[in-house]
Amino acid sequence: MVKKKKYFSFFGILAATVNKKLESLNCMILSVLSKAPAITKILLHKQLKPMKLYSTNNI
Repeated sequence: MVKKKKYFSFFGILAATVNKKLESLNCMILSVLSKAPAITKILLHKQLKPMKLYSTNNI
């Protein structure tokens, strides 16, 4: 019985590298999405408001 030698193929290394990059990108996207409610809350809290309300009492 002949034993086959197991070598890393070019495509195997490429697939592992791409998988690692995709996992990193996925983690980055999930991190931003998990902070989205807090970012929205901050933006709503700091929305621009008029300095003076125009009424007849304010000149």
